[in-house]
Amino acid sequence: MFDERLKSLRKKCGYTQVSLAETLGVSKGTVAMWETGKRTPDFETLIRLSDLFDVRTDYILGKSNDSSSAKLSDDDIEQLGRWELESIYTDLMKLYLSLDSFGQKDVENLIKSEAQRCKEQNTLQDVSNMAVQITIKK
Repeated sequence: MFDERLKSLRKKCGYTQVSLAETLGVSKGTVAMWETGKRTPDFETLIRLSDLFDVRTDYILGKSNDSSSAKLSDDDIEQLGRWELESIYTDLMKLYLSLDSFGQKDVENLIKSEAQRCKEQNTLQDVSNMAVQITIKK
């Protein structure tokens, strides 16, 4: 299936075997062997093909019929960033909650002190677009 997908994608994107070979830094014979099913590219070349044709590797390999873009949209990237922040803040909150009362008080004082410093230096971050939800299970 890979051989058929590669040939189809190559033609669809306007590449000849020679121009694809030049783009990938391989010989024309290598591309011809891929398209006849006699060889398959290594993983790194497969990734380059995915980027070049803007499809997922499993589509090129014939393991999927999903020919959608392999690239993340700006919205996807923003969502991943939000999930990462949520994970970081959740871990920090769990650490804070695991401290004894003395440690928690120290952390609270440090945060308040740093907030005051940032306010005075006009470097306090705007958090008006954030919502925080904490669920405590027992």
